[in-house]
Amino acid sequence: MSTADAAGRSELAERLAFVAGSINRRLRPPADALTHVALSALASIDRVGEVRPGELARIEGIAAPGMTRLIADLEGRGLVSRAADPDDGRSQLIRLTEPGTAALAEARAARAAGVAAILHEVPPEDLAAVERAVALLEHALLVSTPAPTRAS
Repeated sequence: MSTADAAGRSELAERLAFVAGSINRRLRPPADALTHVALSALASIDRVGEVRPGELARIEGIAAPGMTRLIADLEGRGLVSRAADPDDGRSQLIRLTEPGTAALAEARAARAAGVAAILHEVPPEDLAAVERAVALLEHALLVSTPAPTRAS
């Protein structure tokens, strides 16, 4: 890769990081709603199914004490439940509850509505370019992120 290509990628990375951050801030949930971290954890549990707390901490990139507090908060809200791990009696498995699944669906719908409002400002003739960029980024995320392991 030439220096010009590297500089162009670096500038594009800065612009994309700014845009992604701006979108995230615009979609920030109300103060009494679940945080992005909590929603991310719920989404990970939804994706992998029941999971040990340590594995969830690894997936989310959170230190174990922080994950312990987060799980306790989610459990206190009735969004997750704990069960003994049948393969390791010293460990627990975390799973979504029905209210947890509903809360995740509501949050996803609210975020999608917020993004739809932003996309409404994109001219119709440019939406195909946005769709292609999203598909490319989704692919890049898939190849660069290790697949989570399913407990049990």
